[in-house]
Amino acid sequence: MAKKRHARPPRRRPFYQPQRYDQRALRDEREYGVYWYAWLWRVLRPVMIFLSALLIVIGMVTMAWDKAYENYLMPVDPANTGIVRFTIESGKSVSEIGQELVKAKLLRNETVFKYLVQFKGVTNLISYGTYNLSPSMDVNAIIAELSSGSQNTERTITIIPGWTVEDIAGYLYKEGAIPDKEEFLNLCRDATAFADMSYPLKLAQDSGTLVGRKYQLEGYLAPDTYRIFRSANAQSILNTLIEQTNVVFDRVFYADNVQYYADEEGNYHEVEQYKTALTMDQSIILASMIEKEAGKTEDYAKVSAVFHNRLNAGWKLESDPTATYLSGVDKLALTPEETAQVNNYNTYVVPALPVGPICNPSALAMEAALHPDLQFMADGYMFFCAKEPTSGELAFSKTAEEHAANVAQYRPLWEAYDRQRELERQNSAT
Repeated sequence: MAKKRHARPPRRRPFYQPQRYDQRALRDEREYGVYWYAWLWRVLRPVMIFLSALLIVIGMVTMAWDKAYENYLMPVDPANTGIVRFTIESGKSVSEIGQELVKAKLLRNETVFKYLVQFKGVTNLISYGTYNLSPSMDVNAIIAELSSGSQNTERTITIIPGWTVEDIAGYLYKEGAIPDKEEFLNLCRDATAFADMSYPLKLAQDSGTLVGRKYQLEGYLAPDTYRIFRSANAQSILNTLIEQTNVVFDRVFYADNVQYYADEEGNYHEVEQYKTALTMDQSIILASMIEKEAGKTEDYAKVSAVFHNRLNAGWKLESDPTATYLSGVDKLALTPEETAQVNNYNTYVVPALPVGPICNPSALAMEAALHPDLQFMADGYMFFCAKEPTSGELAFSKTAEEHAANVAQYRPLWEAYDRQRELERQNSAT
């Protein structure tokens, strides 16, 4: 019996079957395969190596530059475009300017600033003055601005009527016009250095009336708006103010104030002028009191009339601002203890005018001191007091009883106003 033959399973084709080269396959391979671009690889390989190395170098240089720019050259605050007024004082070196720029948070590194200024050759183009800079400016932009000649060598200051010498010193210090308030105040204590340039001061000095005053220049610093050099020191600023005071005094004390009126028949008559018995220095003292007491300019002559009536009657002037001039108390409702302070400025104590001005008055206040309201004088007004504090209005009265009633009516408003201001001062201090 014949044996059965078992069918063999089909042979699997290998996953990879090496190609057998014959003459034709080798020719095709050389024409279209790897061998075809072998020569190109030999050319590209060194180029690619060079480019790779170049990219690595560029990356390293870029990283180093970014690091240097971030630490030394970039703006302090790119998002802050606010203007900062930066002042270069006369005689400052480039190194000192760089240090001040860093302190002002306008620059990252003063050494880089110094070397860049020298490298750009603009050292001599940077001069003193005030420049408008910004934290968003980088060091190159700052150097360009400082060397552009755009600086302002002047500043504007405004002295407000009614300011005291101490008010002016505080204002000038805050504005950066003076480096030290005490130097300014010391100059104001003695008028000797300024008397020869001011005839009103000279008259007061020669008469001996400046003795005993806290500040001999008080009252002689004309309120106005001035343009002064940024390099000006305290004495030169005072010279400027006193020179303007001379101009104001000339206009006020030597003006031709003759006025005329026509009667029913058409005849002209000279308007009566008040003939004051006060000296020029005393008129300045009275003007300073008027400036402090009157909240509105239309009341200046009326306040002057009350003071003149009291002087003529031999009464004490009893002006609150004179009682607080030395203490510096700033409120409306004074206590009996505050008005009883014994000093040569307090007109609750002294029988007439205080020993000196209590502020620097305006020309209008000086004119009112010389020309009080004659009708108010004739009507016999002897008292006044403030009404609602923020209104600036005054209540005038002829008798002590009327005045006491006015004080009783308005004093609660003064006290409330004082409490509110004290609370605001405390809040601002914290």
